[in-house]
Amino acid sequence: MKAGNIIYRKPSECHQHPHNPRKISKEDFRRLCESIKLNGFWEHRPLALEEIDGKLYILCGNQRNKAAIKLKLPQVPTILYTDLTDEDRKELIARDNINNGETDYDVLAVDPFWQGTDFDFMGLSVPSDDEETPKGDKKPAKGKKKPSEAEGKPSDDDPEDDVDEQGTFRMKDVLFASDNAFEIPTLLLSEQGGKVEVPFTPWGANSRLRKDVATYHFYVDDYRFEALFKDPTKLILSGCKAIVEPNCSCHDQTPIAWGIQLIYKKRYLARYLQECGIKVYADLNVSHKFIEYNKMGIPKGYNAFFTRGLDGWMQSLKSDLQVAQEISGLETPNLIVYGGGDEIQDFCRKNGLLYLTDFINAKKK
Repeated sequence: MKAGNIIYRKPSECHQHPHNPRKISKEDFRRLCESIKLNGFWEHRPLALEEIDGKLYILCGNQRNKAAIKLKLPQVPTILYTDLTDEDRKELIARDNINNGETDYDVLAVDPFWQGTDFDFMGLSVPSDDEETPKGDKKPAKGKKKPSEAEGKPSDDDPEDDVDEQGTFRMKDVLFASDNAFEIPTLLLSEQGGKVEVPFTPWGANSRLRKDVATYHFYVDDYRFEALFKDPTKLILSGCKAIVEPNCSCHDQTPIAWGIQLIYKKRYLARYLQECGIKVYADLNVSHKFIEYNKMGIPKGYNAFFTRGLDGWMQSLKSDLQVAQEISGLETPNLIVYGGGDEIQDFCRKNGLLYLTDFINAKKK
């Protein structure tokens, strides 16, 4: 076989190899993404490629390329191999991946590409049916296909489920338990926010470049929330510990059908982020028309709330406090009020609520 020079290519130009037997857990994949984000893509470990029918397939580096796509890297180092025999391909694929991820032995058992391969020579131990599978590896079920083949869908452990070749993080098609007739997802009590950790900042163009933000809120620019719902990759990988539910601006003039859709979207995204380990404060900042709808999906006993304080709208804050008291069952719930001025701040002091200055408006004055 022959190897060319290192050439930088777009990750989307490099396709997953159909005979790759290695997988990686979501946690390991997350760590891989973090490593690449911090250290970059190591040039001394370029992707090994082979051209087949005009397309470039990855012999070594499938998971690294997935990570590069998820991180939206513009290019990655690659080496193109030519004049490969089947044995050359097997050597490259098997040896490069021995110490990374886990082996899906179903692929080795079912895929004709791997039949007759001397795995011992490559340093890969493949258990027989009566042997115990090495820790972290998946032993083949004799006579059975992979779950992904049998069920017609990718494995739950495959991070490629979450990101396509254009680099967009795909929220999985999953349904969450609901406590209401509209099937608005129910938040997890175990992943509710507690004391507000700082830095606390709005999600925006500048803050997304920071890596030290502990808590994000979304009381700004609805278009950013829409973009986040389509692709939450940056938020999930930002390192933040908690978020305030994206505010969906349900006004008295908003049609009820549209308002329910907005509440569904913000609560679905919040529940999804909870599943990713991010704590959530439920947003109570909706107009009077949508108060009852906005309660849906917030379970009894939940005690992590945020609302937007508005000068001259004291009655709205009092209403939000009543909702927080009703859901939490506490006279002094964990309700944080963002901005609003002196009157709002004084109300918070008297009622034991945390008041946070709306620093955006403060900067403008």
